[in-house]
Amino acid sequence: MPLNQQVQNPVSLFATDNNGVIVELPAITSPQATLSGSLVFGIGTQSNNGLGSATVVQMDPNFLTFFTSFESTNMTGSFIDSGSNALYFDSNDVEGCTDIDFYCPSSTTNLSASNSGTAGTASVHFSVFNADVLLSSGDAALPGLAGPSDGSFTSFDWGLPFFFGRNVYTSIEGKTAPGGTTPYWAYPQN
Repeated sequence: MPLNQQVQNPVSLFATDNNGVIVELPAITSPQATLSGSLVFGIGTQSNNGLGSATVVQMDPNFLTFFTSFESTNMTGSFIDSGSNALYFDSNDVEGCTDIDFYCPSSTTNLSASNSGTAGTASVHFSVFNADVLLSSGDAALPGLAGPSDGSFTSFDWGLPFFFGRNVYTSIEGKTAPGGTTPYWAYPQN
């Protein structure tokens, strides 16, 4: 989007706690109708927003992307997005659904990947559930919902299911934050 049409992150305009945010959502293992979490302002500015054991992955400041290594493929345009309803990635090993563009393994499939940026590397373990079963629940919070991306094997969209059960830190470019050069994202490895 052209720079003149972009909106500045309002957190960066706060007088304090303006260097990033933390999305905190509880772990869930089955579909939930509703879910409560927190959006914490600032990273390392108050007693409730320290990095703790989170591993920092610095993003490309031009594109806000990083690398995800998954199934022997290095996806160079990966990103985090709590607004995506699922994890979106291309896989040769996870069974797709026959009726919708999601994954439908016959049983829960446990996977792992590695995320790295201009600095920092963090592993992540995640599960893929059967999308037909998840979507038939009628619930809104769906752990393990995943589907293919665009088929190019160039990006991994770490959508909402990634956020369940872990604090995800996102720093704001140009701000000073513990953990290194911004922009970065961080999360505790599991």
